[in-house]
Amino acid sequence: MAKVSQKTIDLIKNTADIVDVVSEFVPLQTAGKNMKGLCPFHSEKTPSFFVSKERQIFNCFGCGKKGNVITFIQEYKHLSFIDSLKYLADKYNIDLELEDSDNKQKANVDLYKINEQALQFFSLNLLNIDSGKSAFDYLINRGLNLEIIKIFDLGYALNKSNGLIEHLSKSYQPIELLNAGLITRNQDGEFYDLFRNRIIFPIHDIQNRVVGFSGRIFNNQSNPAKYVNTPYTKLFSKGVILYNLNRAIPHIRTKNRVVLMEGYMDVIKASMVGVSEAVCSMGTQLTIDQALLIKEYTDNVIVCYDGDKPGQEATYKAIKLLEHAKLNVKVVSLPLGLDPDEYISKNNDFLEYINNNSVDQYEFVYQMILANKDLSKPVEIENAKTKLFDFFSKTSGMIREIYFKRFASDTFINYDTLIGDYHQYKIDEKILQDYKFKINRTQKKKVIMPKYKIAEITVLNYYLHSVEYRDIIESKFKLLKFQDQDISSIIYTANVSLITYPDNPIVVLKSKLSEKYRKFLDSIIFEKYNYNIEDLEDCIKVLEIANIKDEIAINEELAKAALKNGDKLTYIEYCEINKEKLAKILKLEGRTNEQKSSY
Repeated sequence: MAKVSQKTIDLIKNTADIVDVVSEFVPLQTAGKNMKGLCPFHSEKTPSFFVSKERQIFNCFGCGKKGNVITFIQEYKHLSFIDSLKYLADKYNIDLELEDSDNKQKANVDLYKINEQALQFFSLNLLNIDSGKSAFDYLINRGLNLEIIKIFDLGYALNKSNGLIEHLSKSYQPIELLNAGLITRNQDGEFYDLFRNRIIFPIHDIQNRVVGFSGRIFNNQSNPAKYVNTPYTKLFSKGVILYNLNRAIPHIRTKNRVVLMEGYMDVIKASMVGVSEAVCSMGTQLTIDQALLIKEYTDNVIVCYDGDKPGQEATYKAIKLLEHAKLNVKVVSLPLGLDPDEYISKNNDFLEYINNNSVDQYEFVYQMILANKDLSKPVEIENAKTKLFDFFSKTSGMIREIYFKRFASDTFINYDTLIGDYHQYKIDEKILQDYKFKINRTQKKKVIMPKYKIAEITVLNYYLHSVEYRDIIESKFKLLKFQDQDISSIIYTANVSLITYPDNPIVVLKSKLSEKYRKFLDSIIFEKYNYNIEDLEDCIKVLEIANIKDEIAINEELAKAALKNGDKLTYIEYCEINKEKLAKILKLEGRTNEQKSSY
């Protein structure tokens, strides 16, 4: 991995003024030779946080935090040392001088520059009185203003097939724009803009760098997809990024919570009424990576999804992931099926509403289970009971008892009868799990193909099955390497073609494939399959392990060659690397070093 040279570190320290940097996040006032303000690292009412322009350091006499400008960015933005340097280098237009030639690093820098120039182009289009008038008027009619449009860097993609290509043609080749996810190509190999006649929402990483875009139709356009997103690139994977997190971090720290929403407009409108700690998963189902990302900044989440039935169901799924990440979850249900954007447009009390109308995840699920149920009908009670058992079987005994007693009271069922049914439910569940295990074991005995090959075929089927599974797989692309070249080619084609036409994925994909690949796809598509997230995660795990094993095998050969040449130091280095990789395999398999086998 490339390292930043000491020369560049010193240049950043000497160029980045600590008062200038800190005052972006903390209001400062003069205190003699120094500046002072309320400490951003702990709660206080009297300023004890001092910044010295002369010595270029900060020091809090309340909590003891202190350091230089790099340390401040590390602490405040939760960045590594290298990422803090990158942040300051970007701010002061300093080129990072690396101690070795890291081509990947350079390639990523180029992609950031391409995205930044694309953002400028989209922004200018929106503010152009001719080209952007209809898009600008649409945003104003949705309740935005010029200030908020500029704060969120909103833009507009022209209604032409090569507007962006023409604009960037002097600086970049089409293949570079393709790698950035800004353009695509048709069956004849001709390049064209991915985003056309759409409102553009740029997506930033926590260092405020543009990593991707989302384009939305407006004014009731007839279009197959409401949103088009940047496909998977070296910079962008939708399942591991949260929209607006880069702006929300200081507010999350102050309020010690995240307000999790579904859409871009929800987040933008919420920020206009004081809910600046809002982020969203960009219209897709929340992933475990996004839940863990939230965990890095706070333990507390308020889920405020759309108030309609799909929004409630998405909330239910999000709760399970957030609990898995060990987060404290509360839920705000909006009235009359409104989404946050609509509620804010019709009411002026959104901040007060979410502060006063949140319930914990258990209460939300319980209310959801009983919603619209006619409890005078045994069949509806039975249906609600099954859902009750499914969710609360995974909670603590205390929580389970509280809600089982409440359910018994609400449905006029004897509590002992309910507990008896629950015990039978657990027995039936165990029998079913044992049966599935036996079936799976029998099927595995019949399979001749390697385990990783079965996993590759299964992952491809998940990828084509639904957007929900597609997002999960794309969030893991960096960890996956499909060893079967045919499957790899089909996955790549699907990734590109399904951006524009997400519906009927198999039909769309076949139209992009040659006869050879169409026949191969027909031979591996599942006719019937019990699709579920746990199974998909197991398949992804198999592929991750297979890739790590390949890396271990390569390192073993390199280690042997080094030992043969008398280079013991290199031999030891490869052995240590393989130890780390083996530990990753053990972790993925849920085993310990004592349980390991040889690879």
